[in-house]
Amino acid sequence: MFKLSRKGWNNVIIVVVLIVITLLHRLELAQQENSAKRARPLLPEDAVVLTWQGPSWQIERIGQGWRSGPDLGLDSNQLAAHIERWQGWLLPPGEAVRGTPVTLRVWIAGQNDPQTIALYQNSGQYGAQLPSGLWLSLTAEQYRDLMRPAP
Repeated sequence: MFKLSRKGWNNVIIVVVLIVITLLHRLELAQQENSAKRARPLLPEDAVVLTWQGPSWQIERIGQGWRSGPDLGLDSNQLAAHIERWQGWLLPPGEAVRGTPVTLRVWIAGQNDPQTIALYQNSGQYGAQLPSGLWLSLTAEQYRDLMRPAP
């Protein structure tokens, strides 16, 4: 074993602590970078949607079923399938899209205020900005589906 003075061992402990702090910091940075690249849903995973309001329509939960206003020509099961599909999307992070936003509002059980999702379209780019400010990329089909649910 090494024969060090008390001062020497103190220096060894200080250097080891600095190395551990540096490693933990780098690990945290790597996790943040990985998290920024991860696909995310439009809503929290455990969200129970009560109402989903688009630019000119609204889908609301009525007991165990769903209804739309104005009538979108979809029955309760089709409306439920739309809500489930939208909640199931895992969207990749995206760049900010310029343009005028179209606002979706989603009322979730247990929350007083609705979640506001801003949809943007510009020159073939489609994006959604979440309340946290995070941007997600949408396909043209996903954008159209959110704008006006169709059978």
